[in-house]
Amino acid sequence: MKFKYFIFFAFVFLLSCTEVKYYKWERSSQFYLSDDNCATKKFLIANRITKDKDLEQSESLDYLFRGLERQGSIATINFLLDTLKKLNFDVDLIELPIANINNLDDTLSADSAQYILKSNNACWLITLDYFKAFFDNNIQENRQETSQDYGGTTIYYASRKGVYRAIMRIYDRNGLVRHFDFSQEPIFNATGNTKAEALKNIFKTQDFTVDWGYSFARSVIKQLSPPQMTTVRGIYANTNKDFKKAFKLLKIEDIDNAKAIYEKYIDNDNDKIILAKTLYNLAIVYEFMGQLDKSLELANQSYQLYPLDIVKSYLNYLKVKLDS
Repeated sequence: MKFKYFIFFAFVFLLSCTEVKYYKWERSSQFYLSDDNCATKKFLIANRITKDKDLEQSESLDYLFRGLERQGSIATINFLLDTLKKLNFDVDLIELPIANINNLDDTLSADSAQYILKSNNACWLITLDYFKAFFDNNIQENRQETSQDYGGTTIYYASRKGVYRAIMRIYDRNGLVRHFDFSQEPIFNATGNTKAEALKNIFKTQDFTVDWGYSFARSVIKQLSPPQMTTVRGIYANTNKDFKKAFKLLKIEDIDNAKAIYEKYIDNDNDKIILAKTLYNLAIVYEFMGQLDKSLELANQSYQLYPLDIVKSYLNYLKVKLDS
C-alpha cells in the first residue's frame, strides 16, 4: 500500500516539474484585396437592386410597401458598410443604374469601373447586382401537444421553404476581380397557440429575408478577409526558474529577453529533454518574431531529439501557416 502511495506522489511530482503553461497569441489578418497603385484604400458600394441612396432613411419605411428583394438588398448593403468601416476602410455609398434582373451577367465594363473608381479616388467598387427572394406557398401546419410539464398546452407549428439567390461583384481599377454567387433554400418554422397565429407568424417573411441578406454579406466578408489564424501554444515554463521568467517575459511581449534566456540552454547536451523543450520554446519565440522558417527548423530539431506530442501538433500548425 505504501508503495502505491509512493508511485502516486512521484507521478504527481513529475507532472508538476513538466507543467506546460498555455499562452494564446493572436495577430489580425490583413484584408486580402490589395492594389499597390491605389493608396487611399477606399471602397465604393452600389446597390443596383434599389435606388435608395440614403439607406438609414429607407430602412425606416414600412416593409409592406417594398418587396422582399428590396429589403434584402438594403440589409446586405448595410452589413457591408458597417463591417468595412469596422475594418478601418474608407467606404462611400454611390448610386448606379438599376441592374437587369433578367440578365445575371449584367456586369459593368472595365472602362466604366475604372472611370467610377478614378472619379471617386477609390480602390474598389462593390456592386450588388441581383437579389431574389421567393417563398413556397405550400404552408405545412400541424398541431402538437407539449409535455405535461407545461400543462399540456396545444402548440401549432407552421413551416415554409424560402428560395434565395444573390450576386455581388467587386472591381478594381483593372476591371472585375471577384464574383460572388450565393443561393440557399432554407426551411423556416413558426409556432402559435392557434393555427391562425402560427400561419400569421410564418408569413412575417421580412425578418427572414433581412437575416439572409446579413448572412450573404457575412459570407462575402469572410472570403475577402480570411479567418484569423489563432492557436494556443503550450510553453514549457516550470522546468526551471529561468523558463518561468522567460514565460512571464513572453506574456508581456518582451521577446528579445525571453529569447536570450532560452539561448543559454542551446548547448545543454547533458539533458536531451531540457534541450528539446528549449528548442521548442525558442521555435515559438521565432514565430512571434515572424521568422516561420526558423521556427519550423527549431521545432523539427526538438521533435527529432525528443518526440513530444505538443511539438508534433505545433509542427502541423506551422506547416499549415507556411502554406497559407
